[in-house]
Amino acid sequence: MPPRRRGSSRYRGVRERPSGAYYVEIRSGDVRLGLGTFETAHEAAGAYDAAAWRLERPRAQMNFHDVYTREQAQAVAPPPRLITNQDQEEHRRRQRRLLIVEEDERAMAEWRQRHPEDVADENAFWAERTARRGTERADRHRRKALAISQCNLVNAGGKSSFSSDDDHWDDVWLVISDNTSEDDDEDDSK
Repeated sequence: MPPRRRGSSRYRGVRERPSGAYYVEIRSGDVRLGLGTFETAHEAAGAYDAAAWRLERPRAQMNFHDVYTREQAQAVAPPPRLITNQDQEEHRRRQRRLLIVEEDERAMAEWRQRHPEDVADENAFWAERTARRGTERADRHRRKALAISQCNLVNAGGKSSFSSDDDHWDDVWLVISDNTSEDDDEDDSK
């Protein structure tokens, strides 16, 4: 019986596509398992050998005869991933999203070049907002500190400068967080 024909790639299970990429598949019984498309025939042959080791094929049916263990076969090529229609559709969806993001970034860069006054206005808006929030935060801290000092004064037996129905007593219950920093306002601008 003549040796099996290996095709133009000269590797078992590897076919060259018209695009120049190399497609790999391996048979398991009556089923052909597609192992993927690779840039080089050598990578594709390594993927074939890794799958052949998993299917416990004899070394004579592999492309690289100097590979003696499964670990060596996996070192030659990463473990193959079976490509299903669902995997291909997910890849296409991610590629479309990436193209949309790239187009959006390109359009925004072009807009910034054409309308620098809008960019300056936007930067001024965020700078004013950050400053306003910083001022408001400092005011809340000051009011709460004043109200707490009045509480401590009353608890120590002293007399408060606030009347009993003064709104300043409500400042004791102001929610202020010491976990925030000045950088937190910068996140709003993104």
